[in-house]
Amino acid sequence: MKTYLILTLFIFKFGYSQTYNYYFGNLHSHTGFSDGNKDSLTSGVSQPSGAYNYAKLSQNFDFLGVSEHNHYSSNNNPGFKKQSYAIGLSQAAAANASGTFVSVFGMEWGVSSNYNGHVVVYGFNQLIGWEPTVSGVSGNNYDIFNAKNDYAGLFSKVKNNPNAFCFLAHPYYTDFCQNMAPATAILNSPYNAMYDSAIVGTPLRSGLAFSTFDDYSNYPVGNYFDYFKRLLALGYHVGIGYDHDNHYTNYGRSNGGRLAVVMQNTLNTTTLFNAIKQMNFYGTDDSNAKVNFSCGGNIMGAILTISNNPTFNVTHNDGDGEMADSIKIWRGTINTTTTLAAPINFVTNNNTLAFTDNTLLSNTDYYYFAEIKQADGQWIVTSPIWINKTTPTSLKTEINNIELTMFPNPANTKLFLSFGECNDYKIEIFNLIGQLVLTQTIFGNETTLNTSNLDKGVYLVQVSNGLTQSKQKLIIE
Repeated sequence: MKTYLILTLFIFKFGYSQTYNYYFGNLHSHTGFSDGNKDSLTSGVSQPSGAYNYAKLSQNFDFLGVSEHNHYSSNNNPGFKKQSYAIGLSQAAAANASGTFVSVFGMEWGVSSNYNGHVVVYGFNQLIGWEPTVSGVSGNNYDIFNAKNDYAGLFSKVKNNPNAFCFLAHPYYTDFCQNMAPATAILNSPYNAMYDSAIVGTPLRSGLAFSTFDDYSNYPVGNYFDYFKRLLALGYHVGIGYDHDNHYTNYGRSNGGRLAVVMQNTLNTTTLFNAIKQMNFYGTDDSNAKVNFSCGGNIMGAILTISNNPTFNVTHNDGDGEMADSIKIWRGTINTTTTLAAPINFVTNNNTLAFTDNTLLSNTDYYYFAEIKQADGQWIVTSPIWINKTTPTSLKTEINNIELTMFPNPANTKLFLSFGECNDYKIEIFNLIGQLVLTQTIFGNETTLNTSNLDKGVYLVQVSNGLTQSKQKLIIE
């Protein structure tokens, strides 16, 4: 399930001093457990364990996700059997080297026929599928049933699993329909908050799926940039990544494209998944290009409520010393399906860009992302930062933003909140459809809430003091 982090712009006012780690990898690949490792007779690799060992030696490669097809259909097409799922999870755990390399195992759910589509899913310990008994499997070829054409059912299961998230794989405009009805495709339908909670991103590029290259040179020529922009215009909070969709033994080496994940933590499965669920990632053709896109110290993936004009900063730092040929900042507004994001500021032959947007309308939801082109044509696009500019309560009164600390998050039965100063505070918790599910008023600088009656899921915590407010996303496990 995706994790949203909603902040006022000034909560982390010392954010510029923060340093970040960059980790590069791929979450979309296959082995001989389904229709991958097509060269196993010559490579000697046919299982996830071998894929992880191979990937650990690839250049600028810190994590690999093996996402086998979730069904059998016929032998090698794609040929996955339920019992292999537990084996894959076990092999991934055994191959993990925290701090050095992360190995994860998941599934590519669905089929690629008209009005369906593939969804890469992580965070489930059991196989989601629809097939009855197939050869070599005792009972049904799934642990958790979800009908073949029921994408709403799949996204609901991901949303309700706090450990899970999903990427849309090589998406087409009429993909991800409900029961193959074209009008219900994600891009043909109104914004769906439940889908949004499950989906963390879509690729900038994907593949080449059947590349046999291992010299980092076989790049796909197509892209999914327009699909990404259309999702954002509908109101979806999704990032943009990169995947290889390997079907041969060349993990991390078919081309230099990478899903780049940004975080302050050291690398392990938990920190990687948390950063991905917060959309702290970008897609890059360049395997070691480090990009920071931030606003007030909050990096890509942040959802901010502000009362002033936002300043965005982009930095590009290529490990090979390559200069950015151009940097652009794009802006769009949500729920404007006929108007997609467009560039609002740019710079050429520079590795940095700073831009303050003085043209925002109050109480309007905007999103921004950065695009970088290098001199050799390699392409980088970041996940967005979402901005809502509020109208100040009084033009004559200085507004002191509420400094809010909230933990643990995810929470279970109790939630501790502390504030920067003693004051009267009204605390409200809303669910994803805007219903008020808990409220409390206090005078002081800290309190503990009983959250034991809240269902598992994502909530919005809003704290106000009569003058201003602060919002943060809360997960209940």
